[in-house]
Amino acid sequence: MADELRALVREGFRARCAYCGVHEDAVGATLTVDHHRPRAHGGTDDVTNLVYCCARCNEHKGAYWHEQDPPYVRLLHPGRDNLAQHVHESDDGHLVGLTPAGEFFVQRLRLNRPQLVAYRRARQAEVTLTAELAASRRRVEELERAVLDLRAALESTADEIERRSKGRPGEP
Repeated sequence: MADELRALVREGFRARCAYCGVHEDAVGATLTVDHHRPRAHGGTDDVTNLVYCCARCNEHKGAYWHEQDPPYVRLLHPGRDNLAQHVHESDDGHLVGLTPAGEFFVQRLRLNRPQLVAYRRARQAEVTLTAELAASRRRVEELERAVLDLRAALESTADEIERRSKGRPGEP
C-alpha cells in the first residue's frame, strides 16, 4: 500500500483506531490499515474500504465478511455507519450495543477488553476533570472581577469618608 494512501486513511480517522477509538499515541505506535471488506472476499484498496485500526481490533475482525461468514451479520463500518446509533458508552466505560449490529460490533471486536474499558474510564475522568477545571477557572475569573469591584467600592468609600472628614468644622 502506498504511503500516501496510508497517510490519507490515518488522517481520515484522526490517528485513532476506527473500531475501539484508541489513539496511536496511547499505544505508542502507528496503527494498521484494515480492509473492511477483506481482500479475500473481494475487498479493494479503495480508500472507502480502508479503516485505520489497532492491531488487536484488526486481529479480532480478521477476514470476517458477513456475506460468507456466520453469523452473517454486517460488521459496522466506522467511516460509513453512524456508530452512535448502534453503540453507547456507559458510565463504567463499557460499550453497549443498541442494535443487533451494534451488539455484534462490540462482540466481534471484543470492545470491552479490560484495557479498553480502563482506557475509556481514564478518558471519561479526563473529560470530567477538564470540565471541572474550566468551571473553576470561570469561577476564579468571577471572583477576581468581584474583588476588583469591591476594591473600587472600597476606594470610593474611602474617598467619600476623606472628603466628608475634611468638611467637618474643628477637624484638621
